[in-house]
Amino acid sequence: MDARRSQSGRSATPSILSADVKIEGDVVSEGELHVSGSIKGDVVAKKLILAEGGSITGTVEADVAVVAGNLAGRLTATSVTLAATAHVVADIVHVSLLIEQGAVFEGFSRRVDSIETAAEAPVTQPRLSAPALVESA
Repeated sequence: MDARRSQSGRSATPSILSADVKIEGDVVSEGELHVSGSIKGDVVAKKLILAEGGSITGTVEADVAVVAGNLAGRLTATSVTLAATAHVVADIVHVSLLIEQGAVFEGFSRRVDSIETAAEAPVTQPRLSAPALVESA
């Protein structure tokens, strides 16, 4: 079976949200999603490509995420690439993370062995101060 075909047998063409599209609400795609416009809401896709000039504010879940635009919120993906033009203010949970020179990333990064086990594991908060010294007697 061709990898570009969906379960219904039709060709799996990427869904494209062009630069003039603005969505306030959630977007779900079982395939590839290209975003050049803006989304204020949660996004779920098998593969997400956030183009330069595109923006997402919300929670993103994908198998593969390539970010070249603006992302604010939370990103969970097996493979994450932050392109040189990316501006990300988000916490990222990933198996693989690539940050190209020039990309802006503000937030926490958490590497996991698999995304499925990440959902089950408790989230630990980073230590914001040094541990207290214990004086021995």
